[in-house]
Amino acid sequence: MTPLLSIALIHFFALISPGPDFFFVTQSAIRQSRTHALCAALGISLSILVWSICAISGLHFLFQKMAWLQQVLMILGGLYLLYLGYQLLKSAFQKSTISAVHEPSNNLTQKSHSKILLQGFLTNMANPKALVYFSSVFSIGISTNVSIFEQSSLLALVFVESLLWFSAVALVFSASKINHYYQKISKKIDGITGGIFISFGALLLLNRD
Repeated sequence: MTPLLSIALIHFFALISPGPDFFFVTQSAIRQSRTHALCAALGISLSILVWSICAISGLHFLFQKMAWLQQVLMILGGLYLLYLGYQLLKSAFQKSTISAVHEPSNNLTQKSHSKILLQGFLTNMANPKALVYFSSVFSIGISTNVSIFEQSSLLALVFVESLLWFSAVALVFSASKINHYYQKISKKIDGITGGIFISFGALLLLNRD
């Protein structure tokens, strides 16, 4: 098995593990629209690309020498995830007090595509441990004499694979039948997703080893 194929396989299993990125894309698909969810997928994939570039550039070694920098980033990331979780929980409780007569389509105009893209980017950037992950995975295919072309191929692989996966998630959860079903339980979805974001945020704040 070639190093690129090995990295592609490892990264695929990492992608399909549910986390803040997955739930943010599904939430965007259910509460906003398909194009919003695709923007979320793009934002997350761009963030993954940034972490990948940082891993290749050796920023992980900087974190090892400046441990406080990683701690600060993890605190900021944890606080951001807590903020997103709070917003979702607030939305869930607000909807439960509104009259049962409401327009689900109103949710489609709540956020701009650029805002969703930025939030997707920040959601992934909120976890600096991604740098440790990519540094470890890339050690399979990167040596001291690796060429720029090989590095670029590796970055392209990770970005495209991430974009394809999250785009697939966006397309599936924005399908009319699935979306219609989830709209009926939108309050529960907001509450569960908000709880998940808060859990991940708290994990970052409490476990910063």
